[in-house]
This record gives sequence, C-alpha cells and structure tokens, in this order.
Amino acid sequence: MTQDIHLADIPVRYQPDVCIIGGGAAGVSAAIAAARCGLSVLIIERYGFCGGASVAGLSGTICGLFSSGKNIQQIVFGFADEFYKALIRRNGVTAPVPFGKTVLVPHDAFSWKRTADDLLQLHNCQVLYHTQFLQASLNESGNVSSLLLKGMDGFFLVNPRFVIDASGDAELVYSIGTATYYGKNGNVQTPTMIFKMGNVDMASFSRVDPDSINRKVAQAHHSGKYKLPRHHVYLFPLPHSGEVLCNMTKITYPDGRVPIGTNSEDMSFAEMDGRRQAEEYARFLTDEIDGFEQAYLNDTGCQVGIRQTRSIEGIHKLSNEDVLQAKKYKDAICLSSWPIELHGADRLQIHYLDNDYYTIPFESLVPIGATNYMVAGRCLSAEHEALASARVTAQCFGMGYAAGAAAALSLQEKLPVKNISGSAVAKWMKSKKLKNAYEQ
Repeated sequence: MTQDIHLADIPVRYQPDVCIIGGGAAGVSAAIAAARCGLSVLIIERYGFCGGASVAGLSGTICGLFSSGKNIQQIVFGFADEFYKALIRRNGVTAPVPFGKTVLVPHDAFSWKRTADDLLQLHNCQVLYHTQFLQASLNESGNVSSLLLKGMDGFFLVNPRFVIDASGDAELVYSIGTATYYGKNGNVQTPTMIFKMGNVDMASFSRVDPDSINRKVAQAHHSGKYKLPRHHVYLFPLPHSGEVLCNMTKITYPDGRVPIGTNSEDMSFAEMDGRRQAEEYARFLTDEIDGFEQAYLNDTGCQVGIRQTRSIEGIHKLSNEDVLQAKKYKDAICLSSWPIELHGADRLQIHYLDNDYYTIPFESLVPIGATNYMVAGRCLSAEHEALASARVTAQCFGMGYAAGAAAALSLQEKLPVKNISGSAVAKWMKSKKLKNAYEQ
C-alpha cells in the first residue's frame, strides 16, 4: 500500500525532537524521561489509550518489581515505582499476590489508562491515538528522517530528530530493513486471551489452593467434558470486588503451530480461538471452582495477549546465561529478578532466580548501526529464553525510561546512539535527576 503513496504529496504535520511508536509501559516511560530532559515528544498509539499488553491485552499485572526466593522485597524502583505508586493513589492495584517464588501486582485497566494520560499531559507530551505507523524513510546519513503515518483523517508525515520504537514488534526497525528475528529458530511463545470473571465470591475464592485449580483443569480436560489445552493457569483478584483476572488460555493451531503476532491471518485465528477458549474456561470455573458458582465472563482483552514477536539484532544480545547466571553489567539500565517464564506450544517452563537478579545492558536496546533510533520493551535484543524473563512490565518501564534519556543525550551531544555507552546514559540520567531502576 505504501509503495503507491507519493510522499511528496503527503503533508508534514509534526517535527518533534523525539517520536515514540507505541504507548505501552516502555513508550510511556520513554516519553516522560525525554520530556524531563527538555525534549518535545510525540507518541503514536494505534488504540485510543496507552497501556499496551497490560491494558489492550488485559495482562493486568505489574510483573518484575519484586525479588524472588526468600525474603521477597521490592527491588525495582525508578519510574516503574513512580507509576506503581500513582496506581496505588488511584486505588487501582491490589496488594502484591504470590506468583510461584515471587509476587506480582494486579491492576485495574482504567486506572492504568488514566494514570498514563495524566502523566503525559503533565509533561506536555503530545499523543496521537488511533494512529498507525506505516513506514520510515532514511536519509543519506542513515538517519530516520520521516515517518509515514495514517490517522483517522488520512496519511501524514512526521519528521523527528530521534525515534524510539516501543511497538513491541520492532515495527520501525523492521520497516527500514535493519536485522530482526523471531524467537528461537522462528518459534515464539504462545499467545493468550486473558479474560475477567465478574460476580466472584471472593471470600470463597481466596480459600482455593491454586495448585488444586491446575489439577482440576487437567482432570476436566482429560475427562472429555471440557476442552482446556492449558493446565497451568493463573487467577488473580482485581481491585474491584468480585472481579478475577484469568490467565488460562493457550492458543495454537490444531497442528501445534504458534500464531505469529505480526501476521493478520494468524492474529485473526488467535482472536477467535482465544474467545472460544475463554468461554470454555469460564464454563469450567463456574462448574468446578468454589466462589465462581454465580460468576460470569465479564470481558476479554480487546486483543489477544502477545508475549513475543520480532527482536532486534542489537549491539549486545541479552543471553540465556546472562539471566541464569545473574550477570550484572556495569552499563546496565535496569535489573530483573523475574523468572524465565517460557510459554511454549508443548509446555510451560519456569526457572526462578532465587535471591538474586541480573541486569539488562543499554546496548541491548540499540540496533547494530543505529544512528537516531533505538528500541525499548519486549523487542530488545535477547535470546529466546532470556526474553521470557526480560519482557515484563517493570523492566519495560526501566528500558523505556533509559531510552528516553538516551535520546536526549544523543541529540545534545550530536552522537549516533550506536556510539553511546550505558555508563554515559547512567551518568546523563543522574545529571538530569532521572532516577534509574536502582534508585528509590
């Protein structure tokens, strides 16, 4: 479609210092950091709200704030903590709830949207909702010089000085031909259609052993009474009384292939099969689990939840060993104790980092050869298993905040981002009084 569009005929509507593609946790945090460094900011978001997978996909939890193992405590701070506390002030979160050997924080989707709106407006960030990124153009120096977008009123161009790809799918990077890859030999994690149950008797539900639910799911599936392909499930109480978030489905084709989140045909299958599965799991819950006798399926996410699509080939690739050995880099921009939580077509694998953490180097956000663009969020450069740990919300907040600061440093010093080190970004953040993920 874009090949038939003559760019010379398309109006240039915006010329921001930094344009951010995607308004999820990484995009919002990147925007706030860049604005706090004095840059003009434009966010492009295809939905009518910010939140990314946390809201559109209804993942509904802040993962990665806390340690794992004994003496669980919050270890990630900075902007992730700032956003978390803003949600607390809105009564938009529950208390932390157990997740294996660590904890996570369920949140209300509306509170996430409003918190993002308020922060972006407070920092004079311009947001274009209902707007799609289509294609980027490079100039002779290899800089991204323009972005072709489609809004509700037609096509237009943005000429940014710097671009942060927080799309989750490396859309910008892919559009200009920079190297990307999918998972492990093309295999990615399975999508999940998350749904909410309303009118749950929370007192009864709170007494149910989560392991007993897993056993009952498996037994019910094998009995033939229900079709429940995933047997390790998660149910979390939401801030509003009577609502439970249900992360239960596993979407694959009948032959075991995993739908790809950047393919329209695959996504269409995943959306329909995900809704069918959500209805089946809801039927199981009302029939078999205490507290759900009078419950009903409230809603699903407005899109199926995607864990993984494209990753960039970065200057540094976060390796599986980096995670497993809890490696700590001096030039890191955030830390994580979230387990490797790998949702495969055949099974779920979880490996915890007991009483330790690893760090994510800044260079894993920088595509090889990048000048005035970089990524933030789940499309970072990482091996398949490592990504299954690094992709979660608190770490996306940290990556985005560092990317926003790096954009300002790159523009002020007139340095291509490929020549900027993580230690320089950390020093710059300190000079601008931007707390990184280590600082309370």
